[in-house]
Amino acid sequence: MRGIEAALKVLNENKIFFASEALRKLADREKMKAPDISLASSLIYIVMRRRELWEKITANFLHSKEKLPGQVYTAILTGAGGLLELRRFSKGILINGIVESLKRDRSLNKYISLVNAVLRKINEGGEELINKFKHSTSLEERAMFAGIPVKLLPAWIKTWTRSELFELFDMFEQPSYSAVRLSEGGAVMPEGLKLENNPLASKLALSPLTGGARLEGLKYQLSDISQALRLNESVLPVTLPGFAEGLCTVQNESSILAASLVKKFYSGKGLILDMCSGRGVKAGQILQENPASKIECWELSEKRSESAANELERLGVKDRAALKTGDALNLEPLESPSFVMLDAPCSGAGTWNRKPESKWKLDWKKFDSIVAAQKKLLDRALTLCAPGGYVLYITCSLLKHENENVIAEVLASHVQDCTEVSGLIDWKGSAFKKGKPYGFYILPVNPWLDGFYCSLILKR
Repeated sequence: MRGIEAALKVLNENKIFFASEALRKLADREKMKAPDISLASSLIYIVMRRRELWEKITANFLHSKEKLPGQVYTAILTGAGGLLELRRFSKGILINGIVESLKRDRSLNKYISLVNAVLRKINEGGEELINKFKHSTSLEERAMFAGIPVKLLPAWIKTWTRSELFELFDMFEQPSYSAVRLSEGGAVMPEGLKLENNPLASKLALSPLTGGARLEGLKYQLSDISQALRLNESVLPVTLPGFAEGLCTVQNESSILAASLVKKFYSGKGLILDMCSGRGVKAGQILQENPASKIECWELSEKRSESAANELERLGVKDRAALKTGDALNLEPLESPSFVMLDAPCSGAGTWNRKPESKWKLDWKKFDSIVAAQKKLLDRALTLCAPGGYVLYITCSLLKHENENVIAEVLASHVQDCTEVSGLIDWKGSAFKKGKPYGFYILPVNPWLDGFYCSLILKR
């Protein structure tokens, strides 16, 4: 199956899986070649990241009053996105590929000339419209260009000033690339890589990393973060050399920074509780950075809990972890934890540039219930934490509703025994911004950072 056809199939039929998973299943079944998988992935990402923008632009060239079948409309949106965003692919081949894909369904043949005409008009006049949105002073139009759902603008406006929003929208216009955390000891130094006990790191350190270097076909550069590398593309973890052996982990730099706060404030004694462990990426980092520690991981989803078990085994730290599947509001720890990390379920608004489909899959009618769950989970975390211990509250959201508001309300009910830790970080740079007034944000200022929020609470 060719890339264009695969992209249209995933966009039209994907109702259960996330697109990346659906594409992997399709690629395996159809034995797709790497270039076609890459093209399909790019087209799917382009459409999902700025769907409202392509709808708005398409409306300027689609004058038919007839309601189009979903497959036809998806084909036009895919063509619009590909024509205006793909830079290294023939536009003529893209249009012809979309038309040929539609021809395979005879019931759609009457729309072929319409699709062909609309896409050619978009190819001729769409760039002007793109520039209009890119440089607009309208928050709505800039939100569309950045891929922020317009109906959610009120939540963003309540969190950020107008000038801050324009800066954030600029950040969301960047591509999203993979960051890699290398396992065990040492640090990434400006003059090169110095990581002890890591064969992969030793291999990388054989040549200077000025201006980037090549590692088995991958372009990488040094990160500002200890033990991390930046790739100039997005990759599947299993394709990385050393991944199967536990030498490296594909992990966003914001996630690495958030999890590193455990090492900074953990006393070295007592149980660490990861209340919403997901697939165990942060738990693996914590165990590797704190060799004497033990962690208990709670996860509601059985599949994610199984993934966490596999991840901790891959990293060689599973023997120091206890995994439980169930509701974090009901589970009981083996002992009173001295450190609780709560990576709370959230809207994922800070990750939309990397995982664009999540914003369309999320039911925003249930947004208030998400916030209510966050408050209950944080209250439980503070209740479970041993006196003198810490609770680290994390979200990958940039919305105040899920961050400062949650901290403020829950702290108000624990005013006698809990207080937020001030001066939480000593990191410098434009990526970090103080919350209003609680916690701090990690902003997506480069392709390796997601938008995150962190707040550390001390239980007296």
